[in-house]
Parts: sequence; structure tokens; C-alpha cells
Amino acid sequence: MSSAVVPVTPAPDSGPIATPWSRVQRWLPLAFSVGITLAAAPLAVAITQRTDELARYGIFAYPILFVLQALVSATLFLPAPGVAVVAAVGTFLDPLWVGIVAGLGSATGELSGYLLGYYGRRAAPTDTSRLWRLAERGFRRWGFVALIVLAMIPNPVFDALGILAGGLRYPLGRFWLSTALGKILKFCGISYLSWLFSMWMRVG
Repeated sequence: MSSAVVPVTPAPDSGPIATPWSRVQRWLPLAFSVGITLAAAPLAVAITQRTDELARYGIFAYPILFVLQALVSATLFLPAPGVAVVAAVGTFLDPLWVGIVAGLGSATGELSGYLLGYYGRRAAPTDTSRLWRLAERGFRRWGFVALIVLAMIPNPVFDALGILAGGLRYPLGRFWLSTALGKILKFCGISYLSWLFSMWMRVG
């Protein structure tokens, strides 16, 4: 006499269990970004006060400018002296290369906001929000142009835009490239204006 085989129904998956460490992990990106801001801000200000000494470093002044602009732009929502640095350095270094190097360094520093949005999304999941989906669709369509335009304009909201780009999983390469293009155009204009003004002062 054969016995009937009763199928075993697997228990429903209850999902990952929240642990104290998983809760901490949610807020680690924010804590890391705040730490970068607190560390970079005083360092950038200290170096900025000695930008006139860059002239004696010759060609090595450009890598120093790159690092300085990266530090200045890595701070979140704090007024940074990036424009003032470019204006000062543009009076004694090649204005074109000042704009290019400063733009590349600033775009690299802006990745701090992007990474905060990218890895901090788990702290405030918004995937089911209709407004979030509309923002994602619009950003993917117009984000490249919007990033270039806003990077050209000195404004404090660009950090928020970087956080939004990271949260929307906007491609990292496109974010950096569009930001670099806008920053280069802005800093080239500032460095050339500063150079022309210094030349006019010398002639006058």
C-alpha cells in the first residue's frame, strides 16, 4: 500500500531582517559626506589664503590648482572660494589652462554630492513615488543640458542637483562630463576676465 506524498509548501520569504548594523549602513553615506565637508572646508580655506604662492611652483601649480578646486567643490552646501581662487590664479598663470584644470578639479569634487545621492537613496527610498518617477524621466531627458547650464552659473543649488542625479542613478560618466564642461566654460570666462583686468591695471 503506497503512502501519498504530501508536497511541502515553502515558507514565504519575509525579506531581509533589519539589524542595528543595517540601520547604521543607511546613514553612513550622509555621515561620510558631512565628514568630507568638515575636513575639506578648513583645508581649502587655508590653501586659498596662499594662492599667490602658486606662481613659484611653475607648471606644478596646475596640479595643485586641480586638488584645491576638488577640495573646495567637495564641501556640501557651504560657500566655497572656488571662483575667487580662479580669479586670483588667472592673473599670473595661463587663463585657458587655469579654466580647464579648475573645471576638471571642480567637477571631480562635485562627485561627493552625487555619491551621497547614489548610496544614500536607501535612507529614504522613493522608488514608488510618482513625483520621483517623473523627476527621473525628466532628468534622463534634459539632465545633461541642465547640468552644463547650472554648472556655468555660480549657485549654491548645484550640490542638491548632484544629490538628485545620484539618487536617480544618472550615469556617473555623463554627470562628470556635463559638470566638467559647464565648470570649464565658467572658469575660463572668469580667468580671462581676471587676466584682462590685471593687464589693464598694469597699463593704467
